[in-house]
Order: sequence, then C-alpha cells, then structure tokens
Amino acid sequence: MANSFNILANLTKLLTGLFLIAVLAFGSWQSGYATEHVIAAKLKKPFPILLEAAIGSTGYSWATQFDKAWLKLEKSWYEKPESKLLGAPGKQTFLFVPLKPGDTKIEMRLKRPWESSAVKTKVYQITILPE
Repeated sequence: MANSFNILANLTKLLTGLFLIAVLAFGSWQSGYATEHVIAAKLKKPFPILLEAAIGSTGYSWATQFDKAWLKLEKSWYEKPESKLLGAPGKQTFLFVPLKPGDTKIEMRLKRPWESSAVKTKVYQITILPE
C-alpha cells in the first residue's frame, strides 16, 4: 500500500513538472508571434504607432513593412528611456499618413538591422475612412 502511494506521488510530481515545462515552453513560443491590432484612421490624417524598443544598448529596433500605395511613413523617432539601467526600453514612434480609403496592414518587426529574423512581430490592421 505504501509502495503504490509512493508511485502515485512520484507520478503526480512528474506530471506536474511536465505541465509546467509545457506551459513555459508555450508561453515563450507565443511571445514571438504576431499580435493583431486594429486601427481606424481617417484619410490624410496622420496617426501614430508607439512601441517600446531598447535601441541603445541592445541594437534592437522596429522595422516597418507596409503598402506604400495605401500609407506614407511621415516620420519616425526614438525617445530614450527615463531609466539609466542597461537595456531599459525607450519608445519608438512611427507617424503614418493614409493615402486612400480602404483596408491595409502594417507589419512591425523587432530585430537587429544585421539579422534576418525578428524576435517579435506585430501586425496592425488599418481601416482608412474617407475624410
């Protein structure tokens, strides 16, 4: 009886450990995938996309990909973090101007300029409304 209790207790510990490993693995796997965001913008009225970025010490910054027939990137800028800690994130802002009514998307990829793959991707679905 005591032996079967020990086997059951060990099996419970093993299953609990496997469950925690699966949860942690899934969480880190999910963090690199796109997060869908929806923005309603008015024709010819600039709208911002504001993202956290640790450019200074890590080399990571947000790269944009979008259809230039629908949107114009008016400008982008980086604001340094208030914290002096190494790797503290600042803010990177992108200001887009809608060029014609309809639907398009913006893909933002957090990556180092010399690397081909992104560590994080965000997809913004843009609906451009008439003036």
